[in-house]
Amino acid sequence: MWSVQALVVHLLLLGSILSIYFQSTILSDLEPLSTLRELGLEPPADRLVVFVVDGLRAQSILADHCSAVPDLRELFVDQALVGISRACPPTVTRPGHIAIFGGFNEDPAATLTNFAWNPSTFDTVFNRSRNAIGWMQDEVAKVFTHLPTGGGPLRFETFARSDISDRLRLDQWTFDKVRSFLTNEQNVQPLRDATSVVFFVYLADIDLAEHAHMPNSLNFREKLNSTQRGIRQTYELFESVFNDSRTAYLMTADYGMSLHGGGGDREVKTPFILWGAGVKRRAPDPGQNFTASENGTVLPLYQLEQIQLAPLMSALIGLPPPMNNMALMPLGFLNTSVQYELQVLHLNAMQLLAQARILIKRHEDGILYLLLPKFESLGSAEIENYPQIIKYLVAKEQYEEALKVSHKMAKLAQECMEYYHGYYHLPLLVATTASYLVWFYLLLVRLTRESNHPKSERNGYLTWTTLMMCLGGLVLLELMILQRVPDLTAFYLLLPFGILILALAERPCQDKGLMCQFPVLHLVGIVAPGVLLILMAFHNSHIGLLYLPIVCLNNRRAFFRPSLKLIFWLALVFLLSGILVVKQSAGLHFISDTIGVYIGNSHVVYFSMILSIIRPLILGHQHSTRAWIVNMAALLVTAYGIYQWDAGQPVCTYVYAACWSYLLFAFLSIPYSGTKNLKRRLELIIFNMLTVHIMLTTSIGSFFVQIMVTEFVLGLELYEESFSYGNLKDAITNQQENQGLEVSRNEIPMNPLEHVRQSYRYAALILLTFYVSFFGTGHWFFNFTFKPMTSRLFLPQFHLHMLVAFILLKVFIPSIIVISSIYALVSFGRRNARSIFICLFLMNDVMSLYFCYFVINRGSWEKVRESLDRLLVSHVFIILLLVCSWIAKGFLANTNKDKPLPRAQVQVVNNANLAQDSHA
Repeated sequence: MWSVQALVVHLLLLGSILSIYFQSTILSDLEPLSTLRELGLEPPADRLVVFVVDGLRAQSILADHCSAVPDLRELFVDQALVGISRACPPTVTRPGHIAIFGGFNEDPAATLTNFAWNPSTFDTVFNRSRNAIGWMQDEVAKVFTHLPTGGGPLRFETFARSDISDRLRLDQWTFDKVRSFLTNEQNVQPLRDATSVVFFVYLADIDLAEHAHMPNSLNFREKLNSTQRGIRQTYELFESVFNDSRTAYLMTADYGMSLHGGGGDREVKTPFILWGAGVKRRAPDPGQNFTASENGTVLPLYQLEQIQLAPLMSALIGLPPPMNNMALMPLGFLNTSVQYELQVLHLNAMQLLAQARILIKRHEDGILYLLLPKFESLGSAEIENYPQIIKYLVAKEQYEEALKVSHKMAKLAQECMEYYHGYYHLPLLVATTASYLVWFYLLLVRLTRESNHPKSERNGYLTWTTLMMCLGGLVLLELMILQRVPDLTAFYLLLPFGILILALAERPCQDKGLMCQFPVLHLVGIVAPGVLLILMAFHNSHIGLLYLPIVCLNNRRAFFRPSLKLIFWLALVFLLSGILVVKQSAGLHFISDTIGVYIGNSHVVYFSMILSIIRPLILGHQHSTRAWIVNMAALLVTAYGIYQWDAGQPVCTYVYAACWSYLLFAFLSIPYSGTKNLKRRLELIIFNMLTVHIMLTTSIGSFFVQIMVTEFVLGLELYEESFSYGNLKDAITNQQENQGLEVSRNEIPMNPLEHVRQSYRYAALILLTFYVSFFGTGHWFFNFTFKPMTSRLFLPQFHLHMLVAFILLKVFIPSIIVISSIYALVSFGRRNARSIFICLFLMNDVMSLYFCYFVINRGSWEKVRESLDRLLVSHVFIILLLVCSWIAKGFLANTNKDKPLPRAQVQVVNNANLAQDSHA
């Protein structure tokens, strides 16, 4: 029951943090505004053509006097506005397209889906249009095709990259499709008199070219020249088909290619070129220029936020901004009357105020809103009065003043939305911190009870303190209901009360104080490992240097009893530390680069297979004939499958069947092996699990894990032998009056201090080996990487969820072995698993609490992913370690684990040397 409780609490703590940083900011229940035509104003353009060049940097257009785009240069020198639109990181395809056509930066909630799908619906320029026609890659179309449309169905023709075999020929496919569409009169005729038509032309080759070639290379410039020539020819084709000067054009990019998801200038600075119907030849002076030709032609360089393109495009064809638009339309870009521009800005302000009104109403609907903070600069009254003010100013023909008022109200609406979107951020952060602190207290109280023998009774839930806490929680719940606090937010604000009730119920009956025993030991045992874990998140190079002194200090008693086993163990420790130092130290990369040719291919996997057979023979492990035959056959099948994979051949179906069969056998055969002896059962666990690990390994990982497992088991045996020897001498010294003393470590009473100390010790060992196995198997704990080759012998095709399962299995196999070793070889470990995992939770959750203050939900995808990995890994992986404990207990079922260790009968003699040794 306690493990289920820990599982639930950790999931709730994770959910509490996610609710702070990753709640959706997209509002629903919005009503579309009237179009400009419905308001009696004729827009300057009937149709809009948008060219989106995937991954095109602004610098690629502007460099060398725009010599890379000669055809487009002729256009913008004569009639276009040229500028830079700043994208908002993460700079990947989906957020870029949403910003361009939706008018808002990607919703933070999409981070949790790795920007693979939309967590909620939203409005776009396509939804407002009556006719949206496009040619694009299928991945781009998926961003928009599932959304409800405001006018008509989206007529998107798509392609998959796998459909086009020729390299860098995707743009040509798009241009050919556009030409085929426009040269078919049946397609064009219905569009000649149509209004608010949007054509979307997506061009993917530039992104691929920048991956294949450097952005300044000749090959890339040739590809860019080809793409820009195709844009110019497509523009001329549109003009010849719709020869009415009612078409506006925009060329831009979703992001600048350098590093996917990055936040540097190269990634966020994308070009935009705007020309055609309704575009003013000269907008207000931006104060920045660029040289557009070799003869020194200087043109203004405009600056926009990428999201501002959505309301600007909408204005050109007479549409209101998308309902979820968060941008303010730039003034001075439209070649229209001031009345039209004012009406466009007014619609923009009304659309922003509609979103602000929803957030304000949610706050003001609460009974307690007068007692709570609010956004002072904008309220419901100001929003209601705004349309009347604009009508009055228009009636007085004070257009400039009306523009200023609309602009001011739109800015206030933006600030108001930002304020209310983060309204519960601080209360949730305080509640989450309180939940962690109460959880720590609960764990410490439980650990105190576990360390006392006999264990004292719990207070239970029927006490005055728990009843008072329940009453306080109910009062707070009632207040939040009256204030109409969102359900999820209210739940996490109440979470500390729930955990506190559990903690109060856990207190022992005879202990009325709140302080736990041994505060200094708890402080050192929790904070020291927590600080080291936090440091590893930022500087992982010291783990190899720390590993050697930590394990040697842990086994310091063994050095007083030199043996061949000790020498072998030390050799493994030095080898393991050396591998970690070389892998994690930048200054030693010349070593890893030198041997990388040998350890980066499958030869080291073949060597690991041989080692997995030789290792149990060297260590004297005793396995049944069936275990030897099945494991050796599984390794031979694995070797054959890896050979086929490396040779580029399809892996045989029989290999897949054999690997799946062995996977089931490896797990199911252990508890039903018939072996009752704990050590023999552990040897079988190690044998089977290492074979499975080899099947999932691509390089040196399995070799490293075999070294680590062997070193850990030997270290445990040395520690237990030295510990038992020391206890035996102490018992002889303290009880010399007994002629026939029987000594058993199981029977030696352990005081609470020693119980807590041992619990922290084994918890730290589990955590240390967990991290070390991560580094050694090619992963980094706080920037988790998914390698598709992991499942190459189990799955013929890529399957994300199964791949994740196999990677997690590979990562946690060492932990299953480590925990099984502690349970099998250490009496304290198998009898006090709860105390060990309580300490494990305390160490890990200190790190989790620290990371919850530094979550990044916007910006560079690398930074967002890094902070999210730290958050998820520190919560989810501790839960998976608990699952590893359950698996280990299942593996060791039906053994003689509950029987006392054999007693050593000792006859005490009066020997000065023995007495002297006993005091050493």
